[in-house]
Amino acid sequence: MKFGKQFEFYKIPEWYEYYYDYKTIRYVLNLLDIRPKKRKKLKALLLLKNYFEKKNNTLNSLYPNYSLHQRNLTSTSSLNSSLDIENIEINIKKKEKQIKEFNLKKNRILQAENLSMLPNEQKLKRFICIYKEKVKFIDDFFTRKLEEYSEEIKKLESKIDLMKIIDNPTDEEAIHEELNAERDEMGYAVSWKRALSNLYNETAWLHGYHSINSLAVEKIKKKATKVFRLYGIEIEKILEDINSEYPFFSTSPYNLYNLRLKAQKLYAEQFNKGNIKKARRDLERRLQGQKENKRYLFCLFIGIILSFIFFYVIIKHIDEGKNSNDSFKPFFPFFSFSYIIILVLVFVGIGIIILRHYRLNYAYLFELDMKSKIDLVNIFQLSLGLAALWMILFLLTKLALKFNLLGGEYTLFPLIMNAVLVVILFLPFHALYLSLRKGIITTLIRNMFPFGKNVVRFKDFTLGNILCSLADPFKNLFMGYCLMVCRDCYLGNKRGSCNRDTIPCMLVGIYPTFIRWTQCMNKFYYTRLIWPHFFGFLKVTFAMANNLAGFFYNRKKVRIRLFFRIFLASIATCYNLFWDFFLDWGLGRRNNKYLFLREKITYPQIFYYVAMIYDIIVSTMWTWNFIPIRSSLSEWKNLLTCTLEIIKRFFWVLIRIENEILANPEGYRSILAIPELPYE
Repeated sequence: MKFGKQFEFYKIPEWYEYYYDYKTIRYVLNLLDIRPKKRKKLKALLLLKNYFEKKNNTLNSLYPNYSLHQRNLTSTSSLNSSLDIENIEINIKKKEKQIKEFNLKKNRILQAENLSMLPNEQKLKRFICIYKEKVKFIDDFFTRKLEEYSEEIKKLESKIDLMKIIDNPTDEEAIHEELNAERDEMGYAVSWKRALSNLYNETAWLHGYHSINSLAVEKIKKKATKVFRLYGIEIEKILEDINSEYPFFSTSPYNLYNLRLKAQKLYAEQFNKGNIKKARRDLERRLQGQKENKRYLFCLFIGIILSFIFFYVIIKHIDEGKNSNDSFKPFFPFFSFSYIIILVLVFVGIGIIILRHYRLNYAYLFELDMKSKIDLVNIFQLSLGLAALWMILFLLTKLALKFNLLGGEYTLFPLIMNAVLVVILFLPFHALYLSLRKGIITTLIRNMFPFGKNVVRFKDFTLGNILCSLADPFKNLFMGYCLMVCRDCYLGNKRGSCNRDTIPCMLVGIYPTFIRWTQCMNKFYYTRLIWPHFFGFLKVTFAMANNLAGFFYNRKKVRIRLFFRIFLASIATCYNLFWDFFLDWGLGRRNNKYLFLREKITYPQIFYYVAMIYDIIVSTMWTWNFIPIRSSLSEWKNLLTCTLEIIKRFFWVLIRIENEILANPEGYRSILAIPELPYE
């Protein structure tokens, strides 16, 4: 998503008119850009200007005077009901708003067009004036708000001191009257909580105002440096000097932090017996509008646990006295894939809870449409509904096998489960997060063969790694369709030629790794950076070689293939662990206060150690293939490894997002700053 759209969303409605005029400056720079590709934008803007003029003239000719037109309409005898009058007033207001928007965009284009006709030196001077004017505008508003909140916090502190004196009365009656008046004015606990919470909320808004406007100015400065360099003018130092003149870019964040800290201390003294940590948690909960109880999460997990207990009892009763391996062979791969997808959906909801709790702006990194709010309750309700459908269809399939229902055509039930998942993904209606689903589909299509500079972004890189963890579930899905096509296989309750050691199944499993391979090759081709992109390319190459070695060893278990299998798997595992810890997570740094971690961490310290140990255990699961196991447990073993791999990827994504925000290790962003996650 373009930064301009995100910038519009991050604006606080109450302060909408006081933000940096990012669009105007972008119009100016686009018209000053003399590169051939950018000149096409100039023509487009001029055409847009003509369109606005024509549209504006049409609207003015229809309604030259809205207030007079409105009076004439309301005075006619044809309007006999107040409802008709209200509808006409609403339509007139909409057209007035439409004309204002047209005039605003037209003025931006005219201003930029007049600037483009000046000589180079005049262009520079005029742009600096515009730039300075816009920066001064946001600085004045920010400074005024900062002073206003400073005065408010002083008043609250003084009134708290007066309340302390009231609790220790003196003999002076006049002082008592004044203090009682102050006490009546502020009220008791409810009023104090409201006053401190409002102050804390507004300082949080101001912090968000500062972060998004700072990022907008940085992007404009970078764009202006590129544009004026085409004219032989170095403007970066000039813009830095302008920014240094204003408190907005210097000490203001620290002053704002001190204000928020004072509000937390006051709240802690009044309501939490000096416990600042608890006060911060209460204020953040009030700011985010959260309820103290998480009953919906509790009910969700209790429902899942009870459902699976009931499900397990029924399955054991159906399979009593029967070989479970035979009854699972024909249809289990289908249900294994859908089970993993439901598990991924549950972990997405849990991950969003953790990221929101630690204020990590995942939406900006993944370029999500901020207008489509992700409701956690809906995510868990959807996952619970799919889990219930999964269990019902699984039971129906087992019953169809045991009692020969539908003439043995039990494949209808697993097909329904996968059809529901496909319908949810491709549903063309504004339900179940349409923008998010469209983003996933377009990202998948674009990264099948990534071509072009900057086509691989952070969301593409992350989705590519998640797909690599879903390689085995994709194999299971392919096996399920193979069994469905092979009529003798599912009617005879056997696998036949449908197994994981076939060439088509191997190609399905290796294709996610191939997507990551092309992504790394793309980044290295356009950046020419040996570290990290070429070494990342080598990492994925070793992973592909390891997958191929495992495939050939499973087809024919001879000594030479076993040697290559162990050799390549050992190299790929060590390389992958080093890459996860050192680059993706940024851990293993020396000379810091956290052992084997890094200087700055967001999550609790134990979280990183658990993730590292778990990553080592799961990364060595390939050694399980050398342990003899009964064929009746092979499907359960595959399901277990897929589940453990998803949990490993869950840890990886959380720490990778945190490290991307703190360090930008692979250079997916040209500007390190990220706006604060907006409060919902």
